[in-house]
Amino acid sequence: MQTIIMTVGTSLRTNRDNNLPDEQKRPWINQKIAPDELMIQDREKAIAWMNQTPWELISAETHTLYRLNPQLKDEIILLYSATTSGQECAEVLQQFFEISGQSNVQIRQIPEINYDLDEKGTVLEKMAKLLKDLIKSAKGNVTLAATGGFKAQTMIMALVGNSLGASVCYVHEQYQTLVYLPYLSTDGEAKVIILKADLPISSRQRNQVNALSKTEHHCPRNWDKAAKILSEINWVDHICFDKRAFTAPQNGIKVANYKTRDGYYILWLHLYDDQKHRIAVSIETTGYTDKHLEDSLRELRERLGHLL
Repeated sequence: MQTIIMTVGTSLRTNRDNNLPDEQKRPWINQKIAPDELMIQDREKAIAWMNQTPWELISAETHTLYRLNPQLKDEIILLYSATTSGQECAEVLQQFFEISGQSNVQIRQIPEINYDLDEKGTVLEKMAKLLKDLIKSAKGNVTLAATGGFKAQTMIMALVGNSLGASVCYVHEQYQTLVYLPYLSTDGEAKVIILKADLPISSRQRNQVNALSKTEHHCPRNWDKAAKILSEINWVDHICFDKRAFTAPQNGIKVANYKTRDGYYILWLHLYDDQKHRIAVSIETTGYTDKHLEDSLRELRERLGHLL
């Protein structure tokens, strides 16, 4: 099990849906209300709209969770600001994630985080304490997802994650990919620190892992680096082209909907520059338990996030 602690902003309320035709835009898009008033008043209608909209277009939080590809039993904690809009978004997102199959979704208010933030000097300290308590009591590997919410929340997440060794990620707005923050040492030097997954070691020689021929594909710019990283991971047993992996998020990974003949997990990787330069591969692992899957997903997601 992993624990995803995610800050919640108001993009669910305020995104303009510029990539959607008018008839598919969120039902409340043209409402003019104050920040302390409810905007998503008909929640059944809101959930119905969310169910027919791609997750990456709904909100910053759904886009991030889409890329984190949580398993159904993973713990998800949504942290919202002490505002009407923040609470409304958190409650609707909780309901949507639960309807989508997530069995353990909690919402927690960040004490006193609101639009008067600059008037209260100790507010961010309270958020830091809340994060530390949540990390220490988490039921699994912790990922801090800092895409949504106030910018100050993102900074606190980065600082707390750095001090406690928790991974911190966000969706980069321009590149539309999951990015992981590096660890900063006490001397200020940025370092990439990956917690390696504890899986059985593959018996295959490392130079025999990658079975994909470059000449058969129009590879994206990062494929050579990605292939090198994958080949050096000792629990990766085999890499091959698989068009089914195009269903993974662009520049992201997901769990394949099948296993190897011997019952080992397979991960799908989709690297994308444009329609002419993209690749989809199956990554056969040596993992066969839920813990193996969780750890391999975390390591590969972080390695890819630092690469991109």
